[in-house]
Amino acid sequence: MDVNSVLLDILIVIVAAKIAAEIADRIGFPAVVAEIIAGVLVGPSLLGVVEPNEVLHVLAELGVILLLLEVGLEMDLRDLRSVGRASLLVAVVGVVVPMVTGFGAGIGLGFDGKEALFVGAALTATSVGITARVFGDLRALATVEARTVLGAAVADDVIGLVILTVVTRIVTEGSVSAISITEVTLVAIGFVVIATALALRIAPPLFAGIRRHSRSAGTLVALALGFTLALAELAHAADLAPIIGAFVAGLALARTNSADRVRRELAPVGHLLIPVFFLQIGIDVDLEAFTDGKVLWIAAVLLLVAVAGKLVAAAGMLGRPGDKLLVGIGMIPRGEVGLIFATLGLREGVFGQDVYGALILVVLLTTVLTPPALRWRLLRMRAARRARPVITGAASDALVAVDARGRVAIAGEPMPSQALAVALAAARLAETHAPSDGLLEWLDAFPTGPRPWDEHARAEFWRLLSEGGARSWRLLTASGVLQRALPELDDALAHRLRGGLDLDPLAGLRLSRVIAVREALTTAGGPASSDALMVAALVLDACDDVPVEPVVVARRTVQRLDLGTPVEQSVAGLVNDAGLLAAASKRVDGLAEESVLQLAVHLGSAEQARALCVLTRATFVGDDWERERFDALGHLVLGALAHPELTGRVAANEVEHRKAEACAATSDADVRERILAAPREYALVQTPADLMRHATLCEPTPGRHDVRVAVEPVDGDYRVEVATRDRIGLVASVTRALADAGCNVRLATIVTWGDGTAFSSYLVAEPPPDPDALTARLKELAKARLEARPLPSVVLVFDDHGSPWRTRCTIEAAD
Repeated sequence: MDVNSVLLDILIVIVAAKIAAEIADRIGFPAVVAEIIAGVLVGPSLLGVVEPNEVLHVLAELGVILLLLEVGLEMDLRDLRSVGRASLLVAVVGVVVPMVTGFGAGIGLGFDGKEALFVGAALTATSVGITARVFGDLRALATVEARTVLGAAVADDVIGLVILTVVTRIVTEGSVSAISITEVTLVAIGFVVIATALALRIAPPLFAGIRRHSRSAGTLVALALGFTLALAELAHAADLAPIIGAFVAGLALARTNSADRVRRELAPVGHLLIPVFFLQIGIDVDLEAFTDGKVLWIAAVLLLVAVAGKLVAAAGMLGRPGDKLLVGIGMIPRGEVGLIFATLGLREGVFGQDVYGALILVVLLTTVLTPPALRWRLLRMRAARRARPVITGAASDALVAVDARGRVAIAGEPMPSQALAVALAAARLAETHAPSDGLLEWLDAFPTGPRPWDEHARAEFWRLLSEGGARSWRLLTASGVLQRALPELDDALAHRLRGGLDLDPLAGLRLSRVIAVREALTTAGGPASSDALMVAALVLDACDDVPVEPVVVARRTVQRLDLGTPVEQSVAGLVNDAGLLAAASKRVDGLAEESVLQLAVHLGSAEQARALCVLTRATFVGDDWERERFDALGHLVLGALAHPELTGRVAANEVEHRKAEACAATSDADVRERILAAPREYALVQTPADLMRHATLCEPTPGRHDVRVAVEPVDGDYRVEVATRDRIGLVASVTRALADAGCNVRLATIVTWGDGTAFSSYLVAEPPPDPDALTARLKELAKARLEARPLPSVVLVFDDHGSPWRTRCTIEAAD
């Protein structure tokens, strides 16, 4: 196999996948379908620029393993216990009916037992991503119908994977019989149960140890992927589909304290390889088969079975309130899992291109046709619901609470002015309790138009940030409450949700910064005021990796909350500077005095600096030594801010003014650069003319043995200035040379630039030294050994607290 041709194929596939996904996102089309169409386009059916090959098959296999790993990572096993009886019954009916009717239709179409069984199994899958997108676009995710469908999808995923494992093993090993089906089913369920139990016990301590002891940045995510591949191989060894092992690995990794980091660091790999799987499906499609009357007939029959089977699934709602037709329509899309079934069937030789093409056509049609049907039904229901009269009741101090059944219920009909506070309180409680049907119906009819913030609403908002979580934010975004209260924040979260994995509606709402900052604020040493910090964390989480401007969202959010201009400036500063401290700590000169002073001046106050430290520490990624360096930088910045004479606004403005005036006095670019790089303490006590003159003497940068001396009269005295390279004992050498020349020093100024250039200026009485003789003497002393003469009655005072970077030494002695 030619390596160059394989690399070209990979290039074409990746670029085609991304172009297809971008176009699909812009026109509101399912990305999965767009990627399959892109595969058909570049494959042998049309352009023929990519041919099926073993490398692409391997990459596609890795892609589907990553896909199932992400499904497991985003699935909480507790969700299986909380989906409710109605959702579970809808899932079971939605699996059993399509499988039985699909098997019967396959037999009726002349398929053999294996083929008919696999076709029936392929029709059981449900893709929640398409349905969730439509419910989300119409702000109906909080309705009874949406929650039923999404809850059913959780159970549907697990049941579907078990069926896939059972059917794959049956059709590849032997004849279909009751004994073989029972045996394989027990093995599959046994593997899932035992492997999951062991993985859940092993993974948390294992990855806690890896995270604690690893030094390389990529160790954790590499071993997480290795753990996944190991479980995939165990599944294969048990004659089960490897993706079952990947799914189990995801469930286990989701319970570790490294779950968020694994999700975040594996996401780029998934973005590359998962689309390869869907493009590979399109590449394998024989487009001519779609023009075959037999294929179209098979597809028509299977489409009828696929649609009818899921519509019947709504019968599982029994006596629960909600529109059964809407639930049935929401279960129709097949999507990813159906495609996995079809691809495995073709790869294992269970059926040929005709049945494969028919299944692909069914998956595409159910995926494309469902959104308009859902939209039609939802809008009709909403119009009917809002036509009903709204009855408002008296104000109540407890309008929302957890009822006797453990559900969040609304105790009365809130006044319009109370609606926002009640919705926020309900969202906070919804983190740990399921919402009642009555609350969901009230939220679906939530007052339209922007919602003003009052004292009660703000109080509930702070409680939500302190106690809420992904389920809280899901309720607010799904019901449209957040869009009416904080639209810019809601738009950012909507982008984040669209960019995440659609299989889990909570995936994009796990706000890691908010959680980490919340935990940090419970410990000693946090900022005195947490309002600005929590809002900044919320905005950064919402705007993470989405095409919006975080500072704009931050300002508009604070304005809508009506928190005042100081808080707005603080939040905007925190959001704008979110990566500043982390980046500075990783620079070679990050802990140097001038760098720290510039940071301190920029931040302006110790309160803002502490808040930024907490915000940065919440998501700081690095080894232990990098964290120690970051902590050291934070202490230095706070130490610098304790000296307003250096970092205060007055001092900062004065330094900038003097440097600007000094730069204006020269046309030499190098001299200007040195003026701008001058240390702050030095610049604060020099006139612009002095700054310009000193920098001019220091340019060009002195070499190792260079010594430059300038002597000029000043008001009856003489100014002696020396520029050279810094070295140990330099001040002593210059002092010795001046003493040997008979100079009486009245005043001295000494400064060292970051590039090692040392400059000193002395005001001396007559007689003036000869510049050439002083230069020669300084060069001579640079090569001589330094010796200290004994001096009587000398008092030395050392101060280690005056500066974080140096020790100040005060000498008292006779002149």
